This record gives sequence, C-alpha cells and structure tokens, in this order.
Amino acid sequence: MKILAATGTRADWGLLVPVLDALRDDSRFTLEIAVTGQHLVTGGTSLDAITADGHRADHLIDMGLGNDDSPAALARAMGTATSGVGAVLASNRPDLMLLLGDRYETLAMALAAVVARVPIAHMFGGDVTEGAIDDSIRHAITKLAGLHFASNAESAARIVQMGEDPNRVHNFGSTGIDRILALKPMAYANFFASVGLNPQVKNFVITFHPATLSDSSTAQAQAVLDALDAFPDAGLIFTGSNADPGAREIDALVQRYVASRDNAVFYASLGSLRYFSALTHCDLVLGNSSSGVLEAPSFHLPTVNIGDRQARRPRATSVIDVKPQSEAIADAIRAGLSLDCSNAENPFGDGHSAGRIVDVLAALDTPDKLVRKLFLDLPT
Repeated sequence: MKILAATGTRADWGLLVPVLDALRDDSRFTLEIAVTGQHLVTGGTSLDAITADGHRADHLIDMGLGNDDSPAALARAMGTATSGVGAVLASNRPDLMLLLGDRYETLAMALAAVVARVPIAHMFGGDVTEGAIDDSIRHAITKLAGLHFASNAESAARIVQMGEDPNRVHNFGSTGIDRILALKPMAYANFFASVGLNPQVKNFVITFHPATLSDSSTAQAQAVLDALDAFPDAGLIFTGSNADPGAREIDALVQRYVASRDNAVFYASLGSLRYFSALTHCDLVLGNSSSGVLEAPSFHLPTVNIGDRQARRPRATSVIDVKPQSEAIADAIRAGLSLDCSNAENPFGDGHSAGRIVDVLAALDTPDKLVRKLFLDLPT
C-alpha cells in the first residue's frame, strides 16, 4: 500500500514520527512524505529535523508563508497548499493519505484529497480545544476522513457522535507517548550546554501560542512574561509559537524579553530530542501548548496551562489550569513547584499506539472504499 503522509509543523511531525518509522520499516507499505507550512519558512529548522529523524521530504509544497501572518495571508497560503497537494496527488497518486491534528495546513491538504478521491486516515480527531480555531478545523477534517485514530476514549466517542462509523474509529492513545519512550534524553549537562543556558536551581520550559479565538493573545503573552519576573532566579527556556495569526508579534515580544536576561534563551524549535530532554531535566512546563497536557505528564512534571486554548482536553493531576493574568500565573507556578507529580498518570495511552495504527492500515484490503461514507445517526 502506498501512503502519503503530510506534515506542516514541528508539532504534528513529532506525533507522526512513531507511525512513519513503522511504515518505513514495513515492506507492506511504500511511504512518501509531503512537507509544507512552518517547515518551509525561511530560517526555520524543523525541516532539518525530518532528515535527522531518518525520513525524507519527498514533496515540498511551499505555501508562501512569510512575515505576514494575517488571516488574509493565511487564507491565501491555504489555497496555495491545496493546489500544491492536488498536483502531488494527480501525478503521484497514493492509496491513502495520513493526516494528523487540527492545523489550517492540514485542512487544506484534506480538501485536496477529498476532491481527488484519495481516502484519508486522520489521527487525533475528536479532541476538544475550545479556545482556538483548531477545534473547528479538527472536526472538519474528521468529516472529510474515512478512518480515525483517536488519542483517548472521550475523543473516540465524539467522532462517533459526529456520525462516523464506529468500525472505522479506533482509540489507540497518543503517539506522543510512543515518541517519549523511544527517545533517550540527553545528559543533564549536555542538554543545558546545547541550549546555552547555565542551569539554575529551578528551570522552566515555556511555550505560548496565539489563542486564535481571542483578540488578546499578545496581552496574554505579556502576562506570562510579567509573571516570570517573580522568579528572577529561574532558568527560562522559551520555544517559538506556531505559524498562527499573531505568532510573530508574540515571538518578537519574547525575544526582546530574553535579550535583556542572562537566565533565558529562545529557540524557534528545540527539536524532539532537546525538547524531551528539557522535559526530563526541567522543573515545570508553562504556556498553552498541547504538549503540556499530552506529553509533560509522562515526565511527572507539573504543567501550568494558561487560558482556554486547551479547554476540555483530558487532564492528568499534574496539570494546573489558570486564567491569563500575571498574578494568577505566578501563583500557579508556585503551586506547580510544590506539587507532587510522581504518581501522575497520563490519560493518553501506554506508548504502543503506532503499532496498533499500522496493524489497522495493513488490514485494509480495499482502502479506496473509505471514500464512501455513511452518516450514522445516534440511537434515539
């Protein structure tokens, strides 16, 4: 079976890798990878991570993302992505397209697959994150896809609630946990040397993305920075925002903050190895990234989750939710540093998701039949 997997950001790439590794090493599959979005932004490093992870970018689809991250610019970029993926599908038709998540790049690729009648397998559908446009995009991709791999039981139930065939919905957990178990973290001293930071008594990982259903994302980011002023002796490792409206303004704000402090560093992307090493060696995760909810609990690390960007995702006991206000954030950081997370259980699976996904894909004798979908009403 020929599978075309598509990736647009460092976030979806890290979650795709365990499945792509298994597909690459399985003689029953021919794997090709289409790359677009944030990976191809000038000056970015995430494209190099694909090669470092042992994979090849077979199709580069430049959306034209640049300095303009306005809604109008991103709408144009989506059109470019749809056209580019459509050309790939026309010239190099796969049996199935593998997509993950909730990004606008992913929606553009899904639309191209639908009109080309290429069946879609979708990972991480059914999640709810009410504070971002990702929520609507994710559900839209669910309705375009014919096969579903959910990360938890609640999400799988929502996919069925959306009229999808329960026989095509599989709750296999998060591949992020597979990725964690597969990577050996860097040694403590080597990690901090690699990011150019002298480790402090306490060290934080901070990732703040635009809350795309809010008009106050930059103000929320400033509240995070103001809260961090209460911890002058902490080491701060910032990672960059996703390519969403307002991301460049947030990154510029953070970079100005980092430039005036010896205890802080900024990286647009740490890459999987350094990021998971950061979660291994640091004391707290701060921000509104899904990683703080999906992955940090596996490191028995407290997460201070800011605002409603991750609203209604299942939570481990290590996650503290807080409003985007500086004093509240500072109080939550103090609470997180005193929280015992040693017994925290990650609600997103056991780290064996990729193998189960590949088994389902291998059992598809006629994947083309996935394009014909029935809407199944719930029992009255």
